[in-house]
Amino acid sequence: MSGYSTIKLLGRKYFYVIFLAVFGGIILICGLVIISRRHPKIVINEVCTSNIRCCEDENGNYPDWIELYNVSEEPVDISGYSLTKKSDPKKEKYTVPDGTTVAAGAFYLIAPGFFMSSEGCNLYLYDKGNIHMDHVKVPKLFRDSTYARSEDGGSDWSVRQPTPGFENAEGRPMPVLTDGKVTASHTPGFYHEPFDLELTTAGWGNSIYYTLDGSDPKDGGILYQEPIRIVDRSFEENMYSAIEDVSLFYINGETSLPKQAVDKCTTVRAVSKDPLGRFTDTFTFSYFVGFDQKTGYDDITVVSAVADPDDLFSHDNGILVLGSDYDDFVAAGEPEEYDRNTANFTRRGRASERDVNIEIFDNERKLVADTPAGIRIKGLSSRWDEQKSFSVFFRKGYSGSEREAFTTDRISYDVHSLALEKCGQDEETKMIDVIMNDRMKDSGCTTRDEVPAALFLNGEYWGFYWLTQRFDANYIADLYGVRKDNVEFMDMEDFDGDSAWNEENFDRDLLIKYYASNIITGHTGDWPMFNFRFWRTTEAEEGNPYADAKLRPVIFDMNSRSMDNPETTTYEDLKEFYPFKKLIEEDESFTDDLWSEISRMRGNEFETSRVLALIDDLYARMKDQMILDKMRYYGMDRDKAAAAFDTAVEEIRDFYINRGSYLDGIN
Repeated sequence: MSGYSTIKLLGRKYFYVIFLAVFGGIILICGLVIISRRHPKIVINEVCTSNIRCCEDENGNYPDWIELYNVSEEPVDISGYSLTKKSDPKKEKYTVPDGTTVAAGAFYLIAPGFFMSSEGCNLYLYDKGNIHMDHVKVPKLFRDSTYARSEDGGSDWSVRQPTPGFENAEGRPMPVLTDGKVTASHTPGFYHEPFDLELTTAGWGNSIYYTLDGSDPKDGGILYQEPIRIVDRSFEENMYSAIEDVSLFYINGETSLPKQAVDKCTTVRAVSKDPLGRFTDTFTFSYFVGFDQKTGYDDITVVSAVADPDDLFSHDNGILVLGSDYDDFVAAGEPEEYDRNTANFTRRGRASERDVNIEIFDNERKLVADTPAGIRIKGLSSRWDEQKSFSVFFRKGYSGSEREAFTTDRISYDVHSLALEKCGQDEETKMIDVIMNDRMKDSGCTTRDEVPAALFLNGEYWGFYWLTQRFDANYIADLYGVRKDNVEFMDMEDFDGDSAWNEENFDRDLLIKYYASNIITGHTGDWPMFNFRFWRTTEAEEGNPYADAKLRPVIFDMNSRSMDNPETTTYEDLKEFYPFKKLIEEDESFTDDLWSEISRMRGNEFETSRVLALIDDLYARMKDQMILDKMRYYGMDRDKAAAAFDTAVEEIRDFYINRGSYLDGIN
């Protein structure tokens, strides 16, 4: 063979070697690229689609959020990265701001701004070149839980406690939710006789777990195997009503826990569990047996609130008890200055909110509302009392709706939140605020509707309350048709200097009506330094006469002290407080106009016979409930409770009978 042929053969041989080497290199590079895309440096690490109270942002809001994680050992610039619910990165998305770098092994939290359904959604992560980086299919999540990698950056996912900005392993696993429901054979409500309750659920192999004490049936519930006997439980020993830790008055022996068994209903909480260990939402059913034989429940709204006992009464987590916060306060030497966190029940804000199911039965015993919601303790100093007021919040994260609509006692509600008012310091009659609201409802001042109600908490009678709206921006927006974000409330401490008290800042006619009514009713005590509230819009809204930035008075919280002593010197005392002091000094006609309005009101809204008739009507509706309330909270027997209520109401009657002559004497 010639040398040329040999060279030719060798060249062909090396050509194939070189070709195979180059081709293999290309394959290797492509493989590395694919692997790098399958295992990117930045991954979706944790997702929360129903943030009710677990994570507050810097503005005090609770947005849903996504956590990214840098799995590499070097910083990564994620400027221009985007998150979207669609596989098309050009759709609705969140884009990471320029100049954003995530350190090695660090987290980056995002509130994407687009809606992520708690029923489940898909999330996609793209880099700034719109190249797909990561994808996760988020399942149905319970509120304040997350779908997270079990280990940061790992491949296994699970439902867990939220750990935003921290290692996912620090959050314990939580139950996985699935669709489905539990159906009860009897509608929640009132029954004359005991009965057997049957629970059913759809789905092959599904089982039902239930509890009767308000606790979460997903954790230690009873396996349902036979019908549950529903009876009148009022004879049973008190459980939650026997807890002393709700007030120092009980602990110090200043008042007594109920000496008898309080009235009770049966609360059934149930879930369905499928063969994969996934749970449905919790379903709650309240049953009142034999209440046709009890006094105090005719023609009155009944509210059943059911919450996990741990959320209400546990030492560390319970919002109804002194608890660990009070222990810390005592350990600090009980500082004299007022501290809002001196007991568990003085906690405020979204972090103090707890899950609750609310069932409302109207005054004809018809179920008109049944919904998951959030509950908090309400009030200031009254939080230390034996009985406490509550705020109830309706949110999408609880029920899928931000509002609740129902009608009871001829009052229609369509609200974002409600209040269950125990009436502050007016424990004797619980009618002072109601009298004032009723008399001022047509004045133009801001008032609210109030319905008498009996509250049952986890199946035990919790006392007499007034069911009403909360005075918040949502309520003002609904009432006056202004924008919620345009509403501002101002209390005494919010006014900055004399300039804020200029007459032009107020609706003068309403201001005169406000002062006139408070003088007539002898309002004193905490007022006017406290419980002094106005609202206004911060800017004008075309076509809305209420959006004029004028301060308008709110009628509320008369119960610190009023309607007791007919010679209460409210008018004289007001001369020491702004804005009254400035108004009578600078407005020559203000005093004359004020007394003219007092005279007009005394002949109309506050005409003595009209007020006395209102008191008589309230007395007739409230008496039986007020007897039960006093027996529940102050250890009274029935006769003593009835006498105490009669004496307190008679004092209000005497006030209105004699107030006029005193006012005539000082005018």
